[in-house]
Amino acid sequence: MRKYIVWVVLTAGLLFPACNRKKPSLPPPDKSEVKEIHKQLNIKIKRYEQALFNLPKDSLEIGLKNLQTDYHFLKEDLKDSNYVKEIRNFLNVKNNRQLYLDVQKKYPDLSEIEREFNDAFSLLKYYFPDAEIPHIYTAVSGLYYEMPVMFYDSTLMIALDMFLGKDYKLYKRLGQEVPQFIRRRFSPEYILPSCFGELSYKYIKAKPLQSNLLDAMILEGKCLLFTEMMLPNFPDSLIFPFPQEKIEWAKSNEANIWGFLIQGNYLYSKDKMAMRKLVGEAPFTNYFGNDSPGRIGAWVGWRICRSWVEKNPKRNIGELFSETDAQKILTESKYKPQK
Repeated sequence: MRKYIVWVVLTAGLLFPACNRKKPSLPPPDKSEVKEIHKQLNIKIKRYEQALFNLPKDSLEIGLKNLQTDYHFLKEDLKDSNYVKEIRNFLNVKNNRQLYLDVQKKYPDLSEIEREFNDAFSLLKYYFPDAEIPHIYTAVSGLYYEMPVMFYDSTLMIALDMFLGKDYKLYKRLGQEVPQFIRRRFSPEYILPSCFGELSYKYIKAKPLQSNLLDAMILEGKCLLFTEMMLPNFPDSLIFPFPQEKIEWAKSNEANIWGFLIQGNYLYSKDKMAMRKLVGEAPFTNYFGNDSPGRIGAWVGWRICRSWVEKNPKRNIGELFSETDAQKILTESKYKPQK
């Protein structure tokens, strides 16, 4: 959590693309029940970056201690004698100050993203009544691109400097380290999908180690399905973050992809290289060429999980998320893509 606390928060006025797409026949929630849950929620995001960058530099330690009431994570971090020094060094970096200013311009108000969170958490409470709503904070991370969103315990931290738009000037400094297909996700519309992708792991059970490709595919598929359920109006290209044309390619070639996995005996393969090619991050899936999306195995896992829900309409979806036997899920899904 250390590098996230050394962030500096932003603001949000998000526009979430409303692309047309054919939704799978997932069971719709009870609208009246969701509406009642919605009335009880009032999501507010605390802007750590604003609080941090406005602290007087000559009394930084006192200022940080005074922030502990609103930013509970500081209580633990201030036990570290080097923490105040780290914060001071972070605030003195010129680029971090520029990131903070640009975040304030891009996100002068967070009411829209709060509204989107309210909608999504209403669905979370509907599907998981015992779910805890996390404390949500925004921050400036200093371009900590490896984790633009972090969920830990009851804290959800969003690095707004990693959602300034794919063409943001300072992203160029990341160079070859961050490929273009990853950089395109550094845009406002990916904030909520990124958040619920992280949150999903709290509600999904899986084997401690994914021993074969099918295990990994089903785990990733569950995460994508969870995110889709919480964000039902978001297009597939935000849930599964690849261009829509690549997703359309996958849909058109679904039967061929499945045939390739079956005929090549990949489903039960423990070959780490093959698993990396089929589930790991990449601009495209090596086996299928440039027109395909990367992580094609994860996409197929998502289709299998969707099929499980469609073929088992009377079963609670919690059974899918708690089942750790990937083979059982595949069998019960009766997954068979049309040619």
